[in-house]
Amino acid sequence: MQKVSVVIVGFGNIGRAVKRVVEASTDMVLAGVVRRPITMNIKDPELSNTHVVCDIRQLNAKVDAVLLCVPTREVEELSKFYRELGYNTVDSYDEHPNILAYRKQADIQAKATKTVSIIASGWDPGTDSALRMLMQVVAISGRTTTTFGGKQGGRSMGHTALVRGLEGVKDAVALTLANGRGKHKRLVYISLEKGADYKAIENTILTDPYFENDPTEIKVVDDITPFNTLHHEADIERTGTEGTNQRYLLSGINPEMTAHIMTSCARAALKAAQQGAYGAYTFVERPLIDYAPGETLEEKLTSY
Repeated sequence: MQKVSVVIVGFGNIGRAVKRVVEASTDMVLAGVVRRPITMNIKDPELSNTHVVCDIRQLNAKVDAVLLCVPTREVEELSKFYRELGYNTVDSYDEHPNILAYRKQADIQAKATKTVSIIASGWDPGTDSALRMLMQVVAISGRTTTTFGGKQGGRSMGHTALVRGLEGVKDAVALTLANGRGKHKRLVYISLEKGADYKAIENTILTDPYFENDPTEIKVVDDITPFNTLHHEADIERTGTEGTNQRYLLSGINPEMTAHIMTSCARAALKAAQQGAYGAYTFVERPLIDYAPGETLEEKLTSY
């Protein structure tokens, strides 16, 4: 059986989870991990016996897909870089309003470089997007809402990455809480570096597109550990007509869910490339069966 050879770019929570998923998949092989140059000298036990480089061109291996496990706002530029080198890419870009514009530009380049990019394919957007579309198929007329976080709150990977990257922030976690059906509020816990300009940090958070449309509370703490979580949940409801109401509740560890989805997308990206279907696609645009493990149709349909 030909194994899907992947490279992980970025080794934070999602990158680590992807490594675990790839190594547990019988049809996958990890060709290497790409890290930032400043982290190359940091010993990490999780990377023992793993080929780690700061430039993918240092890898002497066949690569079927590059999994971009980096903050959303680094995705567009990095995916462009890897497509230019001729690699298929997968990412979990999560800024919903900008997905179509990103897809349009990525599609032009992917066709020109004969590569495949499966974009915005994590938990949400990604599998939640597929569920919303499926619900619309079941009930053509109706209203669908997605409510994240529940009463306890769940970690938003994108929001957290943004805050943690701000100058003067030592560590942070951004939680999403339900604020009514389809509405949300944000609760941000941050610990600050000595001498940090809190007012500047607060203004940057509150005016950023990630936060500006939701009520946001920021709490400065000495240690975020008691408030930190990787858990998240999504409650998707569709109120249809003639008794077609539907509801899905998804709950789990955010980076683990995202890692499984991205890893499955590597299969679909390779399949599309093998068919010559070059271009950029969102999760819902590729056949569902292409995400499933298995070499034959019979193997893939075992759970049908």
